[in-house]
Formats: sequence, C-alpha cells, structure tokens
Amino acid sequence: MLAEETAPIPPRRRVARPKLVATIAAILVAAAAGSAYVVTSQPAQIAAGTPAAGTPALKVDGVEVRYLPDGLSQPKAVPATAADLSGKALRWRGDGGRMVQVSVYHPQRKMSDALDILALNAMRNPVEPKKATDPVVSEDGTDMMWVADHGVVLRVTTSESAKDALDAVARGLHVSQAPA
Repeated sequence: MLAEETAPIPPRRRVARPKLVATIAAILVAAAAGSAYVVTSQPAQIAAGTPAAGTPALKVDGVEVRYLPDGLSQPKAVPATAADLSGKALRWRGDGGRMVQVSVYHPQRKMSDALDILALNAMRNPVEPKKATDPVVSEDGTDMMWVADHGVVLRVTTSESAKDALDAVARGLHVSQAPA
C-alpha cells in the first residue's frame, strides 16, 4: 500500500544542467570583468585604436599619441624632467584651463616596473599600485607614470579639469621605436 501512495522521484539531471550552464556563464562573465580590469590597469600593454581616418598620430620621441580629448589646442613641445630623468614632452591646452601633457623618458639606467618609478620620488602623493607592472598614479588622479616597452618611461599629466581623460590618453600611447 505504501508503494501505491508514493510518486516516482524525477531524475535530477534535468534540473542540474541549467544550474551548471548558469554557473559556467557566471564564471565567464567574472573572468571577462577581471581581464577588463587588468587591461585598464596596464596602459603600456594596451593596443590602442587607430586615429580617425586621415589623421596622423602625433609623435613625441618615438611614442605615438593616438588619443586626446576634444577641445585641445595644437601641441607645444616642452622639456620634461622627473627626478633625475630628462626627456621630451608635448603639451596641449584647452578652454577652462584644460591641459594634457605626454612625457617620454629614455633612462640611462634600467627601469623595469612601478617600484623603479616610486623610487624616483618624482610624483606628488603617488598611490602604490597593486602589482609591480601597474602604473603609478597620483592620489588626485591627474598624473600617471609607468615603464613601457623597451624600458621607455611614459608619463601622462592632466589638469584637474581633464583628469577624466587620463586613462584614455595613457591607453592611446604606443611606443613605436626602441630608444636610439
């Protein structure tokens, strides 16, 4: 009599498969989000988009500048110094005090990571990066410095009013030649 009152138990596989698919999808989304963070935290290793058709990329000392925010003037070449490093820079100005400067240094000594940048003591209020390969960024988000390809040291500095473009400008830099 007991056997007649109990219903058969359905197999659990039909329920487990959608859960498995959902779990795998969640893992893939999390991995994609994590890799997006890694990409934005390492500007020197990002392949930037090409400039608009017919617009040649500007160069400063072997580094192509492939992105700048709108509303900036023509660049002005200026000398660049950071602690005991000297190099070349381009500076753009815009309305409302907006300013972007891209500096390029070809150090005589070997520099390989953020620890070498921090040791320069060239940036006001730097935030120590999570990894040695990440750039060093100022506390106010207007200054970023890192070691790029071929040991070239790159620095992007902005005014407070242009700091929203700091990451995009940094991602848009491309070392096009090794130091001479």
